[in-house]
Amino acid sequence: MNQRPKFHLRPIRQDEFPFAEALHLNAMRPLLEDLGAWNEPLRRAAIRRSFKTSDSRVIVYDGRDIGWLQIAERDFDYNIAQIQILDEYCGLGIGSVIMADLLAKAGQEGRTVSLSAVRNNRAIGLYRRLGFAVIDPSVSPIIDMVWNPGSTATATAATQG
Repeated sequence: MNQRPKFHLRPIRQDEFPFAEALHLNAMRPLLEDLGAWNEPLRRAAIRRSFKTSDSRVIVYDGRDIGWLQIAERDFDYNIAQIQILDEYCGLGIGSVIMADLLAKAGQEGRTVSLSAVRNNRAIGLYRRLGFAVIDPSVSPIIDMVWNPGSTATATAATQG
């Protein structure tokens, strides 16, 4: 039986924006460079424009801030605007648990869950296993995906794969 990783989420403070920005840039740089689409000033402007402390949480594992996420709650949808975890903590199942918990909540409320991801992001495999579908496969380098409460995949898939 898989054991749930021990972590918690805490509210982010405005003065922690540099931490969030650095994680975002470090996550996006290799993906977009690989596609020939890296533009640091554009990425910095995008994260500054979209960052909202009210929608954001810091991911804390073993007493250390290891990542952050930003989820906007809308009338009929949760939008995952950001989820980044330091490389050395990827693969522990933390992102999978966060996703499974959100999908379970959204399913109970009858809401969709949406997100955008760089086309070559390894997390897309997880999103597909969870039942997310690509909205327009021809768009690049960033694609939009959506999960519907009636999806055949279940949130338990996150902890299995």
